Amino acid sequence: MSKEEAVPARPSRIRRLLRFAVYAGAVSVVAIFAGNVLWRMSGSNEWELEFERNGVKVWSLKEPGAYNKQYRAVMQGEFTLNQLVAGLIENSTQEMCKKNIPGCMDVQVIEPWSDQTMTDTVLWKLELPEPFLPRESLIGSHVHQDPATKTVTVDVMAAPNSAPRNPGTIRLTHFQNRWRYTPVGNGKVEIEFIQNIDMGGMFPDFLLNLGGAEETYKFLHDQLPKLLDRDDLRRARYDFIVEGA
Repeated sequence: MSKEEAVPARPSRIRRLLRFAVYAGAVSVVAIFAGNVLWRMSGSNEWELEFERNGVKVWSLKEPGAYNKQYRAVMQGEFTLNQLVAGLIENSTQEMCKKNIPGCMDVQVIEPWSDQTMTDTVLWKLELPEPFLPRESLIGSHVHQDPATKTVTVDVMAAPNSAPRNPGTIRLTHFQNRWRYTPVGNGKVEIEFIQNIDMGGMFPDFLLNLGGAEETYKFLHDQLPKLLDRDDLRRARYDFIVEGA
């Protein structure tokens, strides 16, 4: 047997690179999985201040076992309680949606506002950047006023099965928001907004965790005053809402 036949050939460089790529890929998958598990199990379950800017305070809350953070923002403004409630009842229109809500494609009132039940149900359709499908947010709102403090609470919850689903869209099933309007005197109201949502589908939820605080601030500071800046809303009066002192 010749010397060449006795010495086995060494693995080629390509084979070594392929083996390394497989190993690195496996390590990456394990690391990502472990990171997701650690992130999901983390959290203090307490509101932690993210920042305070232009009279708006924004907090976040990470609940152990949940992937997405919740966000809470508070500010004061010169609004009436009726005006704020009217912003909910009177703003479910195509014109308002397309003018003031980025990515608005459509809005449909499923159950109109009822003074008896203090509720309504509205379907919002929002466009997302490619390659994500549009999202449908079918939500029910309930208004309640504390007769002693005059504080108004508006709970906005997902009601995904209140209407048939539409093809080519993803309907949100986790949507738990709350507005609280508290009179503080001198014609001002403290506005508290708590947001807890999941975009569903293949949307990268880490983007909500990275940008959620800033987007919550923009919505409260920039968008909300524009939504409420209408004469008909300023003149609105409802029998079921009593203004604070």
